Amino acid sequence: MHVKHYAMGKCYRIACPEGTRLVRRSDLPSPGGNPLHDVLVVPFEGQDMPIPADPPGLLPLLAEAGRCGLTLVGEPEPGARLAGFACPECGESDVNWLNVEDDGAKVHCDRCGADFEPCREEFVLHPPSSSRE
Repeated sequence: MHVKHYAMGKCYRIACPEGTRLVRRSDLPSPGGNPLHDVLVVPFEGQDMPIPADPPGLLPLLAEAGRCGLTLVGEPEPGARLAGFACPECGESDVNWLNVEDDGAKVHCDRCGADFEPCREEFVLHPPSSSRE
């Protein structure tokens, strides 16, 4: 099973061991404090281990380290907030060095330490509905 997880402005593909299941809007407590978050239940060492999707950086961290049977598949891809951006201080455009901060208003460059605001306008697309004309 593969899951796609969004964190820090990036999309990560994560391979999970056989028997993993996804529980949507779980009421299990999470370290990030987000109520009703998604949880991966991973079979690990003969037991089911729940891994919350909150805080968002947890799953990519575990997958990158190869922990709990999770593995990162390929490189992270830029999400809409990072696509086409480069750090104004050092010019870094590799998404491995750029992180969208928790509030989504700033991007942090791990290479030079600069914080900057993305200047691209965002558009929200809604699926067509019969009630809209």
